[in-house]
Amino acid sequence: IIDNTSNIPIYIQLYDYIKSEITNGLIKPNSKLPSIREASASLKLSKTTIENAYSQLVAEGYIDNIPKKGFFVCNLSDYDFIRQNETHKEHAVQSSDFNTNYLNDGVDKGSFEISIWKRIYNKIITDDFTNIYNSGSIQGEAVLRDEIANFVNTMRGGNTTSDQVIIGAGIQYLLGILIGIISNEYNSVAFEKPGYDKAEYIFEDYKFDINHIEVNNDGFPISDLKKSNAKLLYISPSHQYPLGTIMPVNKRMELLDWAYKNKGLIIEDDYDAIIRYGGMPIPCLQGIDKNNCVIYLGSFSKVLLPSLRISYMIIPKNLLNKYNKIKTRYTQSTSKIDQLVLANFMKEGYMLKHIRKIKRIYKKKNLSLTNSLEKFKDKINIITSDSGLQIVCEVTTNKNQNQIYYDSIANNILLNIISKNDNKIIISFNYSGIDLNKIHEFTDILGKVLFA
Repeated sequence: IIDNTSNIPIYIQLYDYIKSEITNGLIKPNSKLPSIREASASLKLSKTTIENAYSQLVAEGYIDNIPKKGFFVCNLSDYDFIRQNETHKEHAVQSSDFNTNYLNDGVDKGSFEISIWKRIYNKIITDDFTNIYNSGSIQGEAVLRDEIANFVNTMRGGNTTSDQVIIGAGIQYLLGILIGIISNEYNSVAFEKPGYDKAEYIFEDYKFDINHIEVNNDGFPISDLKKSNAKLLYISPSHQYPLGTIMPVNKRMELLDWAYKNKGLIIEDDYDAIIRYGGMPIPCLQGIDKNNCVIYLGSFSKVLLPSLRISYMIIPKNLLNKYNKIKTRYTQSTSKIDQLVLANFMKEGYMLKHIRKIKRIYKKKNLSLTNSLEKFKDKINIITSDSGLQIVCEVTTNKNQNQIYYDSIANNILLNIISKNDNKIIISFNYSGIDLNKIHEFTDILGKVLFA
């Protein structure tokens, strides 16, 4: 029962043992446990240790302490603990990705100039003008909002001013603010399927009706959107997540027409469309909107560092009054210092140099990866790979889909299984974090995950 070499306290070991015996049905309901004195003598443990273990079991409802009679096992027969434990074990595998260091996630370790960031950081925290002793702007530091507006206008073909920019730590936080602005008028939202689930969760939490619009071979079916009751749409037109498709301009105009005629709003997620290898990046939807129908979401997680946690939302001018009425309900979730460092990083021209650099790095990785996948050319067909930091493939395999999922986690590969049809599955995966010199090794592991 007891492992004296373990770092786990002895009373916890005893508690775990008795709880396991109860939940596995080995100690029956209403059974009497040995008294504290008896257990102390038979296990050669102190009475305090036994008492602590019993007290925890009583507190959690596994046993009862009946005065003058002793400790008795509670009747938990209505609960199938074996099944629940198996479910928990499966959930633990599914949840392990929160702590997994994936081979293919994150950004390239050589892409970011730490020395430049350090220099600007030191400059910011020693500058009296920074005033690091207060929390800064609720909406985001003005100098950074200026730089973001300029960046979106020049690099993404946007049409915005800095007063439309709201800064926050992550898209989910910003969506919460957006819902606070629009919830009096909107209670249903349409999402691409497959799409960005983590955005969908926020609307679920706020009790919005969710309408799924299946993305087909022709892209996003606007006709299905028109049949839904949604007046709000979440979409990534410049690089669909996770399929990687691009919405053509005629559909973009049709989408804007739908929003204008239905008093609707389009939430444009432009998460990594600036990274494109063939030709210029596709301009954003927000830039061609003439009727205040598009809310634009952007982030520096893919372009710079995911650990930086700086995202931004650009709202139409006609929503500014509503935002100004509610913005004092929120606190700024992003470090003022980090905002000012990023603003200076952009202002001094380092952002443009950085983007040119990462395009070179990721183009090499992309080419190396697609060449390496040729070894599976009879089983893997690359669907899209010319933009962003992910590859979408159709895979022919007889392996069970759940087993592929578990094996991907076990081998530290972040894999998104999009769909399955007979023995074919559509998958997507990031390649930004893979070491360029280990791409062939990565594809060997991927082959084992998909086929072995």
